[in-house]
Amino acid sequence: MYVSPAVRTIRTDPFEGEPVDLLVEASDGTGVDDLAARLREAGVDVEEELEFDTLRVSVAQEAVSAVLDCAGIDSVETANTLSMDPGGAGEDV
Repeated sequence: MYVSPAVRTIRTDPFEGEPVDLLVEASDGTGVDDLAARLREAGVDVEEELEFDTLRVSVAQEAVSAVLDCAGIDSVETANTLSMDPGGAGEDV
């Protein structure tokens, strides 16, 4: 499973009580609905289904490990990977 550098940092040094939006891509052979159900069971809010078998989820930073512990994940990145800010590209560039 690929875990972006930003997500690894959040997992090891979270801001208590602060939420983070993540993009979670299902691995081959795992249906998006199955992955969404697993994430919900782990206490993760599934916000929406995106293209390419990806879910946008929201979780408190201290609970990022709950996302990473779910089976059937190919990659986890912050939702900032899709945004552009005044300084340039998103989080994982």
